[in-house]
Parts: sequence; structure tokens; C-alpha cells
Amino acid sequence: MSETCDLCGNAALEQVYAPQGSVRRLTVWLCTHCGLVQSLPRIDHAPRRKASVSADADWGNVRYGKGFRAEANLSTLKPFLAKHRPLRVLDVGASRGAFSLEMKAVYPNADIIGLEPDERVVGAWAKKPGFSWLHARLEETRLQPESFDLIYSCHTLEHVKSGRDALRHHWEALKPRGHLLIEVPNLAMIGLSDIVEEFFIDKHLYHYSVATLSRLLLAAGFRVVTLADPRDVVNVTIVAVKAEAGVVPIESNPREVESATALISSYHAVRLRNLNALTRVARMIDEMAPRKVAIWGAGRLLNSLIQNGGLKPASLAAVVDKHLVRYASDAHGVRLTAPTELASVKPDVVVVMSRSFANEIREEAQARVPGCEVIAYADLLARAKTQAAA
Repeated sequence: MSETCDLCGNAALEQVYAPQGSVRRLTVWLCTHCGLVQSLPRIDHAPRRKASVSADADWGNVRYGKGFRAEANLSTLKPFLAKHRPLRVLDVGASRGAFSLEMKAVYPNADIIGLEPDERVVGAWAKKPGFSWLHARLEETRLQPESFDLIYSCHTLEHVKSGRDALRHHWEALKPRGHLLIEVPNLAMIGLSDIVEEFFIDKHLYHYSVATLSRLLLAAGFRVVTLADPRDVVNVTIVAVKAEAGVVPIESNPREVESATALISSYHAVRLRNLNALTRVARMIDEMAPRKVAIWGAGRLLNSLIQNGGLKPASLAAVVDKHLVRYASDAHGVRLTAPTELASVKPDVVVVMSRSFANEIREEAQARVPGCEVIAYADLLARAKTQAAA
């Protein structure tokens, strides 16, 4: 084992997990010095694969999730930005331009550069006045030093070969006292009681906690000014400011090591128990017949219910998805339905396959089909586990 930890540089790496369905054959390692969780080998760049909504480690390449975070992250940034002063902004991994467009609407004088290597997702936004597009990967880009007021990096740092090198690159490109918003998946998500999808996917080489990301920022020359929402177990969202660079020794962190070890061990057991319960969840949905059942949410939760629970999607009245339907006509072998079509389907039951948007989906489903029963996936799973334990 010749790899060293990207945060502390130690070779104290211990394998702690093997992801389910990894096409890249990655394994998950824990640094027993600082507590950073990371996947190996660190493949700098893998060939493009077609989009997959799999619940396993091969999930990815749909490239629409960043749009969910643009509005919230801009609100987090507003207290740190002068509205009427021209801003030069770098959007790292700009994807479909969701944040860049939100930024421009609020800060019309901003000059926004989107860094995005995948030309398939870059649309008309990149050609509008005040925008420009760098068709390149971060690792292959050398930006002019001290040229940006703000760097925005949403769900990108976990993909790169070295998070420490990437943040150092950001530090060099920022003006003095320039701001960085960095957001990554939160390792704490694996502690959810209803998790069935593989968290350690092939696209992600690093799995940060609040503590490890904060220490990485400090080591790269940043000062953390705010953690957007300490209660958010899905994302770690931090605003940091460029500070004085210096050598910051990364001391051992036994508490973080212990926490990560316990979290991964629990995740493995809880996820296995949840996967086993999915057969019962699928049976519950089958037993709702002859009522018409629609599922809202065509992502990873549904894929797991089909692959692990044996749900037959062809028996459903509809599979609804507000966002995925913009980029795909079908998923899991069935046609996707837009929410606007739900009234014509007239389902008796809508099963919500979503965590983050469960409440707003419930409200929209009941508004579009008054009187329909709306059931959350999490409730069905909890019921299935209770029955299995009885």
C-alpha cells in the first residue's frame, strides 16, 4: 500500500469497506491518523460512461443534481457579497449552469466563468453576455493568480484526484479576502436509518465530514467563516475566505477516526437490513391493487426497490419525476411522466420515493390529484422492518 492520505500525508490507511457494484473496483479506506475517508485507487480521469440511475456504486453521469442546490447556496453567499460591485466569479464544474444563471439574476454586473469539461451538458447559458465557458477539467487548468472574487464549487471536490491540490489551486486564483463556497456530500448521510443506496459511488474519491473538510480548507490556506446548515446530513456546505498561506500540521484526530469507523460499520449493517426489507415494501405496493399506484421519484431509491425488492415497474400507473423527465424519456424500462400529467393518470395512491423533497412532493401530488393517498417510502420501509422483527 503506497498511497498516502490526501489530508495529512500519512500512510496510515486502513481498508474499511468495499462498495456494492463498483465498476472501477474502488475500495474505501480510512486514515487512522486524521480520519479522512477516501476511495482507492485514485484514478485521475475515467472514460465517460452512459448515465445510470443505479442504486449501486456505478450511479452517475445524469448531471442534473447541482440545480437543486443553486438557490440555497446563493442565499448562503449573499451576506458575503457586495451587490452593486462588479464581481468576477468562477463556477467550478458548472454543469448545466444552474448556479451561474441564479448568480447573474441577482448580481447582473457579475462576470461569470464556468469551468466544465463535459460539453454535452453546457447549454445556451454559456453564450449569453456576461458568461464564458472554459472547456477543461480543473486539474488541467491554470488560472490567472488573484483574479476571482468568488469561487463556487458544488459537488466537485469529491471527484478530483487530490482535494488538497484543488483547494490550493482555488486559493491561488482568489483575490485577497476572496470567498469560496465549497459543498460536498456529507459522510454523515450514511447514518440515515432508511438508507438503501450505495453512498460510496465510483465517481467520488473522497468522503468528507464537516471536520475533515474544515481541516482541509485550513491546510489549503482558508479560514472558515460559516457552515451553512449544521443539521444537514446530506451536504457539507462551507463558506471560507482566503487567508494567509502557511504550513499547517495536521495533528491526529482519534475522535474523528472512531466516529468514521463506527459510522461505516453501522452503515453496512443498517443498509443490509434495509435492502432485505425491500421485498416486503414491494409486496405492500403490489397489495395496493386494484387501486392505481403511481410512484413519484425515479432516482436511486426506486432503482433499489426494483433491483433489490423485485418491484415490477410495468404494474405501476405512472413513474413521475419533475427533474429527470427533462433529460430522459424513460427510466427502469418505463416511460417517465411529468407532474403536469398526473391529473390525467388519476392515481389512487402516490408513493413518494424521495427524502429531501418528500413534503413538497406530497403537497403537489395532493394539489394535482385531490383525494389521492400519499405515502412516503420511508414509512413503508419502517413498517416493513417492524413486521420483519415481529
